[in-house]
Amino acid sequence: MTSVRRARVEVSGSVVGDLSSPERPEPSVFVYREGVPEQSAVSVTMPVSEASYAFDGVHPIFAQNLPEGYLGDIIRKHVAKLYGSGDLTVLATLGRHQVGRVVVTADDFAGMGDEHQGESLGGLLAAKDDSLFEELVEKYALRSGVSGVQPKVLVPASISEKSTLRTEGYIVKTWGDDYPHLAANEYFCMTVAREFGLPVPDFYLSDNGRLFVMSRFDRRPDGSWLGFEDACVLQGLLPEDKYSGSYEKLAKTLSLFLSPQHRREGLRWLFRSVLLSWAVRNGDAHLKNFGLLYCEPFGERWLAPTYDIVSTTPYLKRDVPALTLAGRKVWWPLSYLKNFARQSCGLTTAEVSTDLELLAQKLTEIADQIDSYTTKTPAFTQVGTTMSQTFRASSHEITFGVRPQDI
Repeated sequence: MTSVRRARVEVSGSVVGDLSSPERPEPSVFVYREGVPEQSAVSVTMPVSEASYAFDGVHPIFAQNLPEGYLGDIIRKHVAKLYGSGDLTVLATLGRHQVGRVVVTADDFAGMGDEHQGESLGGLLAAKDDSLFEELVEKYALRSGVSGVQPKVLVPASISEKSTLRTEGYIVKTWGDDYPHLAANEYFCMTVAREFGLPVPDFYLSDNGRLFVMSRFDRRPDGSWLGFEDACVLQGLLPEDKYSGSYEKLAKTLSLFLSPQHRREGLRWLFRSVLLSWAVRNGDAHLKNFGLLYCEPFGERWLAPTYDIVSTTPYLKRDVPALTLAGRKVWWPLSYLKNFARQSCGLTTAEVSTDLELLAQKLTEIADQIDSYTTKTPAFTQVGTTMSQTFRASSHEITFGVRPQDI
């Protein structure tokens, strides 16, 4: 079988257009089919039109789900051996198993990866076999259209859980020797996010600490798809450009696309998320880690839940923020964040003070939880100690205006 150069594009199960991706330097071209309603547009940046959309590379709305890192290597190797190379071939292989409501598919790939019945949450969390993740990858790699370099896989929920827990499935992550105990790291960072009042999907840490499990947030309770577009898509950028730009530009982008009734709340959540990443020293809060959800692209649009928050400095001591703030990629003075809150996100001085006070409290509380977990899990000591010290240092800086000596 040769590489896919032309594919169908579906939205919520209905064919809306055709995507061609010839070899470079020719651009990819997407064309809507006749009679497609406005609400079936593939992106808020690509309304239904008789004109075609050309892009140098696969359009951002389609490229946003291209697997990266560990998962991407596995999928691309498998796809190349059986079907040919290229992004469009990968997307067609993944088919409907992608985040959001947009699907790229082709006739020869229909129904691939559908033979497994799903996994139970209890089984994922209680498993004692360290090789479980590799088994999940073997079963579900070709139904895992999800980006990110951390080892991860999309796992469907078992039939019973789809009704009882009202979830279509989970994003399951693990870690390797290069980033030890990243699952526990993310669990505690996401716990701060939840306690800080940020919207988060349900998330869990497996009993053996090998897996971080998060419920998918791109499905409604009735099983229908929500549209999802990350900030790279909204800014017309490819995934490899996720570290370009600034948090100020991100705020402007989200303000432009958030529905009026969700704009103020969404921008406050954005400030809280950037502040949290500063506090836990998350150097990976890039454009692909912010996005919008909607039922229809030109209806209500709201900020997607917070996800992919980790403390990166336990592994990269001199790591820096993913995007600039006030033109700088450093761990900024708190005054920079206060200005960002007021000038870019529209918060009042009182709201900023409330958020800072709450975060300082939650950082200390979760640092205590990290210390307790470290006592029970000695292998987590190096990572956990650095995280606890970082959380407490940020809490101290928020409260007293001075940061203890950096770790």
